[in-house]
Amino acid sequence: GKSLLAGAVIFLASCNKDNDNDNSTNPNVTPKSTTVKGVLEEEARYSHMNEAVEESGHSAFFADANANITLFAANNSAFEKLFAKMNVSSVAELKSQMGDERFANLILYHALTGKFTVSDFNNDFEETNAESDNGSHLDVLIVNENNARLVFNGNDENGASSVSNVTISAQNGSVIEINGILEAQSTFENMEEGDREESTYMVNFMANADASVKAMLENKNEVNTIMAGNKEEVEAMLSLHISNILDVQALENLLDNGQKTTLLSNFGVSVLADLMADLKIDDLIALNINLAQILSVMDKDDNTTLMNSFIFSGNLDKNAMISKGSITSRSGISFDVSSNTQGNLVLTDADGNKFILDSESTQSVNGSVYTIAEVQEQ
Repeated sequence: GKSLLAGAVIFLASCNKDNDNDNSTNPNVTPKSTTVKGVLEEEARYSHMNEAVEESGHSAFFADANANITLFAANNSAFEKLFAKMNVSSVAELKSQMGDERFANLILYHALTGKFTVSDFNNDFEETNAESDNGSHLDVLIVNENNARLVFNGNDENGASSVSNVTISAQNGSVIEINGILEAQSTFENMEEGDREESTYMVNFMANADASVKAMLENKNEVNTIMAGNKEEVEAMLSLHISNILDVQALENLLDNGQKTTLLSNFGVSVLADLMADLKIDDLIALNINLAQILSVMDKDDNTTLMNSFIFSGNLDKNAMISKGSITSRSGISFDVSSNTQGNLVLTDADGNKFILDSESTQSVNGSVYTIAEVQEQ
């Protein structure tokens, strides 16, 4: 991975306050006249975390007086649970089993750039100092439960929670105690546990597709980039690319005899298969057929194709997509890639329709998720 720059600035959109605020009057902040690394050395409950930092090769980062770090410090009990799970008895054995790079990234996944307290966090994804294979910073999902505690990654096997609402304020950052070891989640887990409308809709719609789509997004060794859309945006994709998504059998089920005869006549063909490549949504709307009716006749294969229209192979960051110039979804739909003056990615299909994406993506261990901000139909 890339070398970590202690002075790097990462913008955390969901934090309430500017970092490095004066918390001298906050009763839930305990000041310490030492660095984040010093806190780990002084507090017996963090002896495993301290050793893990040292084994990771990042001691200097956490000890740098000029750094600006929030560390979610796993207590000894959290490490001992992981030791049992991994069938090891020490931090050194854990590192040996995981490998140097994965182990170091695990530790950096517990660190954010910026000095924050428990009350500074809202419910959103935050960039950690751990990196994905393409150099993007991995995100952790943090939910603030009424400033009483923080919950990370749904508090499941990849997550944890803070043991209280207390933050230790060090000279170069903050330390917040947590009761588990955090691990970067899969794309599907981030979509499922986040509360963004678009990701929630996509997860629910995925139930109509083949199980292989969910399995692909859960597989941490299979890397993909996803455009997440809400109901209107998924329907827009279906409407704009119906010839790529709908199959002949679904069209047969959709049309009554009169509609079928009219459609064949309009295209000058004798069988539906001969018009599929040129079929447009307007051809069906002219027959008084709406999107709800089309969705109702789509089978699992059609829904799988529709889902795959939003999925691209590989973890494509903004610069990589612009550099490539064009990308093709897993369903075969190609898009030219550019950016607008606001810094948003713009994906333009062959007919000139534009899918405008939010400028920031959520980074998981096996890819990234961009939210569709707007669809502009040609």
